[in-house]
Amino acid sequence: MAENRRNRPNPYANNGSRRSAESPKKTGMNMKKVFGISLCVVLAIVGISGGLIYKLGHDLYSNINYVADEEVNTVEALPEHVVEQMEEETMTPDEQLGVTKKVSSDELDSIHDRMSSLANRKTVSDEDVYNVLLVGVDRQDQTWNGNSDSMILVSIDKENDRVSMVSLMRDTYVDIPGVGYQKLNNAYARGAGPLLCQTVTDTYKIKVDRYIAVDFWNLVDIIDLIGGVSLDVTAAEAEVMNGYIDDMCKRQLKIDPEPHFVPDEGGSLYCDGVQAVAYCRNRWVGNSDYQRTERQRYLLQQLLTEVKQMSVAQMSEKMKGILEYVTTNIPETEIWGMLSELPDMLQYKVETDRIPYDNMYDVIDVNGQGMLVPDWEPTIEKLHEFVYGEDAE
Repeated sequence: MAENRRNRPNPYANNGSRRSAESPKKTGMNMKKVFGISLCVVLAIVGISGGLIYKLGHDLYSNINYVADEEVNTVEALPEHVVEQMEEETMTPDEQLGVTKKVSSDELDSIHDRMSSLANRKTVSDEDVYNVLLVGVDRQDQTWNGNSDSMILVSIDKENDRVSMVSLMRDTYVDIPGVGYQKLNNAYARGAGPLLCQTVTDTYKIKVDRYIAVDFWNLVDIIDLIGGVSLDVTAAEAEVMNGYIDDMCKRQLKIDPEPHFVPDEGGSLYCDGVQAVAYCRNRWVGNSDYQRTERQRYLLQQLLTEVKQMSVAQMSEKMKGILEYVTTNIPETEIWGMLSELPDMLQYKVETDRIPYDNMYDVIDVNGQGMLVPDWEPTIEKLHEFVYGEDAE
């Protein structure tokens, strides 16, 4: 059809004999007609394209586990076996990075007073910056929401073509609305994504309305759907990875771990889902949970690199499967605003960090649990500047 159209004479070509036979008035009317037809064609193309984009996006969105905030119930009491598990969890000596402070009841009250004073501080937001909390959930069964052992605040700055990723460490001591003073990861256990978003907003004074949560076990499937991911692994990391791989395969996944073990010497490895999740769960090499959050951000960046190399068709096909494992409160109508900007967003500069910041926190003992207590005022100022720039306040 395209070849036939090219061979047809153009009735509006600059043909001297045709033009001489027409009056100026008729020529003007023809040009208006041409413009009108062209405009209709353009609008039709845009309409058809928009319809195709809508259908594609709607079909993809239908696979996602969307949960409206009002449909999430706050849990007043966790199952007994979960409480016992959480009480057994504490930071390793390496995670404490020094001596855990024994605090008196008066000193603890003073800490609470300083945290309460943050309520008067303004919560910052910017229409050009979209904040969404990525949550990695760890749970052994479906009787509860799970602990959010990985929390990464992702801020998409459309004005400056930049994405910031800030890990919020799970053992940070916070005031969870309606619950009280607990570790940050307890917020998801009590009220899932909405309560965690509210806690992060209230604590860090940065507006977070949306979250995307993935169970660690589902992350295995997501990475396999993407096709794997390239990771640089040290020998020490490889040793711990193989321990996690053995445990995950035998206890939870019920599969043979042998095909998933990585070389003892590590190296530049192309990892499957089991291997990659084992890598990002490792808190026994380096600075424990501090370096584990670094591994998690590194994994996200490497996965983003894999996605960038895909065609639109490949992305669409893989997303159909991936979204089945995702839980979020992002409504479909909000997705359309980002869909057309996605190709540009994939090219944004990515910068990462974590909270607590070095030399800006204490580790205290609360009922036998190690809690991270940031120096809140400078911590909040530094976070706001990192996300929004120098004029954040």
